Amino acid sequence: MHTDDITHETAVDITELLAHVEYDRELLRELVEVFDEEFPRLHFVLKDALMRQDLMLVQTTAHTLKGMLASLSFIRAMASAKSIERMATLGASDGISEELERLESYVALAQKQLMVVCSEVVR
Repeated sequence: MHTDDITHETAVDITELLAHVEYDRELLRELVEVFDEEFPRLHFVLKDALMRQDLMLVQTTAHTLKGMLASLSFIRAMASAKSIERMATLGASDGISEELERLESYVALAQKQLMVVCSEVVR
C-alpha cells in the first residue's frame, strides 16, 4: 500500500493531538523534533530485526514505536505498530513486512498532515 492509496484517510487525530499539547506550539514542536530524530533510528532497528527474524526485538521496537506514535496521535500508524507488536509476540512473522509497509505509508501521510497542523497552530 502506498501513501497515495490512503490520502483520503485521516492519519492524525488533530483534535486529540492539540488537546494533548494544550495548544502549546513549543511542546508540539518539541514532540515533532523528538519524533524526527527517533523515528528513523527505530524504523531501521525494526527493519533490521525483521530481516534477521529477531521477533523479540521486533516486538520491543514496535512497542516503543506504538507509544511514540500515540503521543503524536498518529492513529493509523500506531495501530500498525500495535499489530506488528502483537504478531511478533505471537511468533507469527508472516504479515509483519506488509504491516510495516502500511506503517511507513501512514507515518508519511501523518507527517504531511502534521505539517499543516503545525503551520495552523503557529498562526
